[in-house]
Order: sequence, then structure tokens, then C-alpha cells
Amino acid sequence: MVSAPIPSLTMWNPQIPLFEVLSHLPEPHIRVPLDLVLGFGNILFIKLVLWAPHTGGWALFRMGIATPICLGIFTYLVLCQIEKDDVTHWGASSLCFMWSMRVLEYFVFYPPEEHVHRIVPKSQIHPHPKKLSDVQKAEQEETGEETLVPEPVPRPFTLAKFYWGSSLTWSFRGIGWNFQCPLPASSTSAPYSRGSSRSSWIKAQLKPWFIIYIIDDLCRALRNIVAKEFFAGEVPYDSLTQWQRGLYSTLVVFRVYAGMVHAWIPYGIGMFTIGWMMGWKGEIWEPWGWPPLFGPMGDLWKHPGLSTMWSRTWHGYNRRWLYVLGWVGIGENLLGLTHTGVSTHPSVPSISGSGTISPSHPIPSSTSGSGSSSNKTLPTRKISSKLIFQNLIKSFITFLLSGLNHDIGSLALIIKNHPRSHPVYLNELFRLTPFFVLQPVGLAFEALIKHVYRSSKKRYIQRGMEPNWLIFLERLVGFVWTWTWLGWSARYFVEGMVMLGAYRRDGGRDLYWSLWGGLVWGKWMI
Repeated sequence: MVSAPIPSLTMWNPQIPLFEVLSHLPEPHIRVPLDLVLGFGNILFIKLVLWAPHTGGWALFRMGIATPICLGIFTYLVLCQIEKDDVTHWGASSLCFMWSMRVLEYFVFYPPEEHVHRIVPKSQIHPHPKKLSDVQKAEQEETGEETLVPEPVPRPFTLAKFYWGSSLTWSFRGIGWNFQCPLPASSTSAPYSRGSSRSSWIKAQLKPWFIIYIIDDLCRALRNIVAKEFFAGEVPYDSLTQWQRGLYSTLVVFRVYAGMVHAWIPYGIGMFTIGWMMGWKGEIWEPWGWPPLFGPMGDLWKHPGLSTMWSRTWHGYNRRWLYVLGWVGIGENLLGLTHTGVSTHPSVPSISGSGTISPSHPIPSSTSGSGSSSNKTLPTRKISSKLIFQNLIKSFITFLLSGLNHDIGSLALIIKNHPRSHPVYLNELFRLTPFFVLQPVGLAFEALIKHVYRSSKKRYIQRGMEPNWLIFLERLVGFVWTWTWLGWSARYFVEGMVMLGAYRRDGGRDLYWSLWGGLVWGKWMI
């Protein structure tokens, strides 16, 4: 059953009709168990394909048969089934697009056997000549003395190759792989380092998870009670006061943040509990493979800026495929722009001062470390204006693909919330895109200001000798800049989600229990 039409927002003209295409689609149905079987079965099929060789006829099978099957199932899940909760439906549909892009990466453009590798303890490949005691092994893992090395790709149709493919499939952020997304120092130490116990991980996560739940419930009560008219699409964004814009943007962003955390923590607990029961080892079966999904605000305060926000603070789910398909695939291979950044097959990511890879997480961090190693200055070189411009183009392509990822969720909401007879236009599909394409502009402006400021500062103040008041002032300005830009550009995301009907409570939508709603407003079900 669909609800009443949602008010239309015209972003540009001429309008291209979309409803004529949508009218040919089958009427979507409420999700049934078969849809879940198809979704998870499709993921299992991806792992089975990765289990096989990647050369010869198997390569043709991947491209010509497996790819259309996987893409077809994910497309069906976006177009033909709906979830009762609108935001969950939007997120699940965007996730289907992410899986589809990973299928194209693995099966068509960048076979993982040739472009990625796991990072494993050296003893796993070359056992110690003398057997170590359990105590010695535990001390070695905790102190980080054991060297990590690239793991050779296991032989096809072996249990090791099946685990290899399973880890690649489920490690969205590449934890334990050579393409792991940058992590803050707090996410690479206990209880998120190799050898950390499951109980310490759970203890570290339960308190913030509870706090996030309480705040999320408060935000939901504010959306559904205080700001009900706006989130129902009845009040235009332009009529809001500046205070309301800031508050409503926070409510939207925190819903996205909390929704992902609410899925991430139980998922991690479930996976490493299975690992504990079965005695399995590895990044998806142990706590170190499940560091916090988002970086702490303290790191963003110490190193403020959009660059920190998008590289370390945000979750990094899509980092790998956006880079290889957008930055490299479209930007460098298709458009012929100069290669910059890392390869599609990065080497071992991080080497410590002693010449070994950090076993906690093989990722460099300019904010971590101790002693002299943290003060080393990496070699730098000037980059030409041409490369800066080309990098801006590639950054634009990458964020545009990220916008398209979220627009698939928008398409799913349009299908769910618009009657087939209601006129829908193509521009309504791209309501969220402006937020994403604006981010490279902010990043470029930020990089320019940083360059000019640092070039001027080093004439008067030696690096590392800055007074405390200057450090505080720099952090304050950078922090304010970060949230001012995100707050200003977020209007497109906030307004877009509202106009897509992501937060409407009419049309027979389910109501959920709310602590804040009941205690403050007397409405226990909202």
C-alpha cells in the first residue's frame, strides 16, 4: 500500500518524465522471507565465485554469467520489494548498489586475486622453528612484536580460499587487508588490536552504544513530535529559522549515524561469537576486525577539516570501490588523467620504525605513535597546478559516484511512496546529489587555505614550537569551518530526504516505543 503523493521539488528544467518508466515496473511488495534468502544467497554466490579460479574460462564465467545474475538480484531487491521503515528501506537499497559496485570490481575490472591481499602474521605462513608457549604467543600479539606479511592467494577450491573470499566479501572497510581504510589511533589499540579479548571489546562498546540509543530516541521524538510538520513535508525548508535548520540537520545526520551503529555492533558481536564457538581465527571472527565504525570527535578536534572528516571520521564503507572505479577507473583509465594516489593493488600499507608491519592494523597514522617515530617528517614534494586540477576532477567523480549510491536509495523511496499515476521527474531522483558534489569544492578550498596559511606560518614559527594558544585557535577555526560547511551543504541532503518521505509517519506506518516521547510528551508510541 502506498501513501499520498509527496510534494515535488523542482531542481532544474526541463523536467524529464520518470513516471512513464516506473509505471512499467511491477507493483512492489512488502519484504518477505524469500527476499532475505535471495539477498544473502546472492552474497553467498559471490563468495562461491571467488572460491573458484579467476583465469581462463572461469574469468569469462565471472564476467558473462555471475555478474548479470548478481546485478539482477540486487536490482530486484531495490525495485520490487519494500521495507516498512522508510529510512531502513533507503539504506538497504543503497547497500544493494554498494554490493553491485563491488561485483563489478571483483568480477569485471579488478580481480581481487591480482589487486588485493590479506595481511597476516608471518608465523601463519612461516611457522616458528621453535614452538612458542601460549603465554609467549599472547605477549607477542599484545606487544605487537610479530611481523605481518602479505598472504599469498590460496589455491582455488580450498577451505583457505573460501575463507579468503568470505573475508573479502564481509570486510567492507578492508580490515586486515592491504586496502584497509585509514583508522584513528584509538581504533588500532586495545580493545581493537590483535589479541584483544571479546569481553574487553563488548565492555568498550556497550556504554557508547547505550548513549547512542538514548540520543537517537530523543532525536526520533523531536522529529516525530516537535518537528512533525517539517518532516512530513508540509513545511518548506526556506521557511525555517537558522536554529531550526541546524537542529533538523542534526536530527537527520544522527539518524544515519545511529542506524549504522545499531547494525554494526550486533553484527560484530555475532560474527566474533561464532568465531569463538567454532575456534576460528581472522579479521571477521575476532574483535580486532570490528573497530568502531566512526572515528571519535576528539580526533576531529585535534585535526579538524573536511579531509579528516571524510577520510578518518566517517565510516569508509565505500572507500575501496569508489577509489578503484571512480578515481582510477573513470578518472585515470577512461579520461586519461595523470595517476596520483595509491595503486589499485597497494603494497604493504605501513612499516614501523623497526622495519616491520604493525600487527595491530597495517595502516599509517600521522596522529599515532610515540617517541621519535611520531616526530618523523615524511618527504614532501610540490604538486603542479595541473595535477591539483586533475585531482579535483577525480575527487568530483568519486563524490558523484557516492551521490549516485545514495540516489539508488532515493529511487527506492520514490517507488514506495509515489502512486504509479503520480507524475515523477528525473530531477527528483537526484535530490541528494548536490550535497555530495559540493564536497570536493570544500576540500579544494580547505587545501588552498591550509597551503597558504602553513607557507606563511613557517616564516615566523618553527614547526613543533607553536604556542598553546595558537594551537587552540587553529583547532577552533578548523572545527568551526568543518561544521559550518557541512551544515550549509547538508540542506540538500536534509531537504531531499524529507521530500522523499523518509520520515513520514502516516500511511499506516509502524509506530515504535519511545522513552523520551513518553516521559516528555506523553506519547509512548511514535
